[in-house]
Amino acid sequence: MSDQLRTKLVEFINSKAKSSGKTIPDNFDDDSPLITSGLLESLYLLELALLIEEEIGTSLDLTILDFTTEWNSINSIIDYVRVQIGDSGSKFRAES
Repeated sequence: MSDQLRTKLVEFINSKAKSSGKTIPDNFDDDSPLITSGLLESLYLLELALLIEEEIGTSLDLTILDFTTEWNSINSIIDYVRVQIGDSGSKFRAES
């Protein structure tokens, strides 16, 4: 599932950047900052959370989330999801 989640994240980021009139940098990769760079506006964070919840089939506790630290890159989002759903025997790990 991590490849599937990564693909959905990239599509989401591209869509939101485009709708905000922003351009994805040529050197953009999975560790590029999303929030602190201004590429992904805070307006879209709840929508991103809903997308992730739909993908993993479980609710996320957003009250303990520090978006700028834990969701500032594609890799940090994927790592966050792995921790939230657990690594052992998870659907996420089984399909990654």
